Amino acid sequence: MEKETLISIQQLCEHYNMEFSFIHSLHEYGLLEILTVETTQFIPVEKIKDIEKMMRMHYELDINLEGIDTITHLLNRIENMQNELTILRNRLSRLED
Repeated sequence: MEKETLISIQQLCEHYNMEFSFIHSLHEYGLLEILTVETTQFIPVEKIKDIEKMMRMHYELDINLEGIDTITHLLNRIENMQNELTILRNRLSRLED
């Protein structure tokens, strides 16, 4: 992974005014991948939207990490099913033509 596609956890926490421990808790639950380069820990930039969602669930809606894990899993399943439905609709429309 290129360094431009990574953001340090320290920068992320400072930007969002969030605790470092929250990011590590997400990592421990398997909700977030942390990459270490030398002594600095990073996350992929494309995961920032996911982190923002999890932050809102935790801090604004007071959902615990177990709940965030469950919600994230269900949202991913819904997204996968929607993608599969789109593929099947496209196949069906080609067959109908």
